[in-house]
Amino acid sequence: MDRLQALEVFMLVAKLGSFTAASRAANLTASRVTHLIQNLEKELGVSLFSRTTRRVSLSSAGQALFEQLDPNLGFITETLQNIKELSNEEPKGTIRISAPVKFGSTFLMKPITVFLKKYPDVRIVLNTTNDPQEIFKGGADIAFVLVTEMPLSGVRHKIGVFSSGIYANLNVMTALSSLTSPEQLRSAELILQEGNASSWNLTGSEGQKYRVSVKKWSFKTDTTQAALIAAKEGLGAALLPIPLGESEKSLTRLLPNWTGVPVEVCAITSSRKISSAARNFIDLAKQEFNREQ
Repeated sequence: MDRLQALEVFMLVAKLGSFTAASRAANLTASRVTHLIQNLEKELGVSLFSRTTRRVSLSSAGQALFEQLDPNLGFITETLQNIKELSNEEPKGTIRISAPVKFGSTFLMKPITVFLKKYPDVRIVLNTTNDPQEIFKGGADIAFVLVTEMPLSGVRHKIGVFSSGIYANLNVMTALSSLTSPEQLRSAELILQEGNASSWNLTGSEGQKYRVSVKKWSFKTDTTQAALIAAKEGLGAALLPIPLGESEKSLTRLLPNWTGVPVEVCAITSSRKISSAARNFIDLAKQEFNREQ
């Protein structure tokens, strides 16, 4: 905030006609006052004062700046101070959140409910979409994303990691009900996603590894939501985040002792400077996520 301080010091020097008097009034050293004014003049490319041995007076450029600042600087300073104080208050205002449909309607509802009960002065607007490009539109304060699905822009706040499991609709894919080992997946109908397009890398409960080379598939997608719907419709078995798969009654987890590549969940904000309400919600979402895992 050196520029604001420089403008405040400029106004003091202009009104008091003295660098020394301005330093006393601002509780700054004389050298600090001189440094601020010199930097301001350098930035503007003009001399703001005409200096004599007895008094400092405004130059024509300084007079123009003074006339613009005089009625406004106090208001600007007060406004900035009020905003600073707001950041230290209890969260309030409106948080606009965007997320994939299933993620928003399942996982996010728990932290949203807890948050609104804890902070009654906050309102939350949740918009959900299965289009990754739409997640970042609509002026969202926080966009929740599954990292595997899209390139990230903005500031990334890691929420946690979902383990993934193998899910299928056994009412349709009846042949999969007899699955007892990952080797049998080689001949099964699988749903592919970007990142596992040619193989599935699985880890067993005792740390053993197995790579499934995909031979049979009829559907490939770049979103978890589409893979979920395809699995529900019986197009094959899919690797899905476990909380997502468990939320669907029509799906059954296959080979429960085996998991796929973890899926990272992040909250994306446009800037590191966010409201206290948004910051507190991200922290709460992270806590709830880790509690559920």
